[in-house]
Amino acid sequence: MNSINSNSVKFYPKIISDYLSGELKSKNIVDWDYSEEQVKSNMKRQYSSKNRAIVYKAFLNQYASFELTEKEALNIELFSKEGCFTITTGHQLVLVGGPMFFYTKIMDVIKLAKKISTPENPVLPVFWMASEDHDYEEISTINIFGKKITCSGDNKGPVGRISKNQFEGFFKDVNQLLGHGEEFYQIKKLINKAFDSGKNLSQITRVFVRELFKDDGLLILDADSPDLKTLFSEVAKKELFEEVTFRSSKKHLNRLKSEYKLQAKPREINLFYIENSVRKRLVKAEGGFSTSDKSIFWTHSEMKGLIADSPEKISPNVILRTVYQEILLPDLAYVGGAGEIAYWLELKPVFNAFQLDFPVPMVRNSYFVLKNKSYIWLIEKKIQFDSLFDDIDLQVNKLTKELSTSILSLDKEVKFLEEFYYSIKLKGEKINPQLEKVVLGEEKRAYVALKNLERRFLNAEKKNHEQEILKLKIIFHKLFPNGIPSERVDSFIPLIAKDAIGFKEKIKASPSLFEQKIVFIEV
Repeated sequence: MNSINSNSVKFYPKIISDYLSGELKSKNIVDWDYSEEQVKSNMKRQYSSKNRAIVYKAFLNQYASFELTEKEALNIELFSKEGCFTITTGHQLVLVGGPMFFYTKIMDVIKLAKKISTPENPVLPVFWMASEDHDYEEISTINIFGKKITCSGDNKGPVGRISKNQFEGFFKDVNQLLGHGEEFYQIKKLINKAFDSGKNLSQITRVFVRELFKDDGLLILDADSPDLKTLFSEVAKKELFEEVTFRSSKKHLNRLKSEYKLQAKPREINLFYIENSVRKRLVKAEGGFSTSDKSIFWTHSEMKGLIADSPEKISPNVILRTVYQEILLPDLAYVGGAGEIAYWLELKPVFNAFQLDFPVPMVRNSYFVLKNKSYIWLIEKKIQFDSLFDDIDLQVNKLTKELSTSILSLDKEVKFLEEFYYSIKLKGEKINPQLEKVVLGEEKRAYVALKNLERRFLNAEKKNHEQEILKLKIIFHKLFPNGIPSERVDSFIPLIAKDAIGFKEKIKASPSLFEQKIVFIEV
């Protein structure tokens, strides 16, 4: 395993780099530190006993059909106790987990919860299922062995409620791709168990994620629940009638966008109306509210009745989902990717307006996986891991110069050229000051000619190292397929199929989130 400082390369957007470095705090954009001490200080936060009891009951109900591991049973019981806290991450219900960072992000939460936990104040890892999202395209594709498998179909309602019938062809394709070998027997068994056990995508995802992390005590919460939505109803009412999110965030967002790109922009109302096959944005209308397509209308009193009688039909958008989450959970921190944390950084005033405690937004680690031979080759060739983030042409030039036994640089000749033309310029100025421009023009042409020669030397030398250059390019494109970090593209299934315990242990042994590292794992 190897790691580099995340601030040593251009990997994160500026707002995240400035957040991790403390720059946002020094500019008074945020008022907390990115530190272990700050996370621990959140143990002073308030969390309603009533909310704890309702969420505890929800955990019991959602786990009722499972034979719990010792760790799961302990953590569910611990959750019911005052002084117990959580650290959470969430994700869309991507079919069979999606790309690698889905797995590693959950492991980061498990690690962080263990690090912060004490006997007096246990801290539990939680996975929040984004079951009310509706973007089917984002969840319906997986990339295994470089082959993309897509589940055809469409969806207009919350994705978690989609029937398993829609995914039959997809799961057959995954099974066929994994083949009949012994190597993939266990992971196929897990995938098929999830599909066979669940009636809809939420249930399939719960079984799949639980099987991966049940021995680590991960608690999985599906907040698409009438009982849990009752805890959100006050916030929903204020959002509809007072436009709390839009009004409270305006000043802060104006400050942010003067220097940074905004990740999410609040609307006047940040709620949806949902049913099994319906998810429509709520907007103001004359005399009340309607869906954005004007297909359903409510008077003010009808909307209050809907919130009171059917709270499960009101769903937060991506911004208010953070608020809903913190109503339900006593979070000390929330772990997410750079894009996710960027919009969390916009939301502190919203939490203040709703009088809610704010967890510390934590940036997950980024992991790059290298096969053993490639990892060793990089070490042998003395290629620095941070240089892998440079443009590939720059990397090739650097490697060629490292491998070459010849002197490819013409820096000495360039220096001589500068001195030579400087002396000529002095002579010319004595004859006629106008000659200076003539000499400078000749110097520029000579400089360009030397640089062209230098490039030709380098290109000729590259032909002597074609195999090494090809190897570097293969590694680079494996790490960044189509310019995208591989952890956002490639499935983690091949990694855990070959050595589930070993891969998990490597993630456990990786640096803490507080160290702000990018990690390279050898497999």
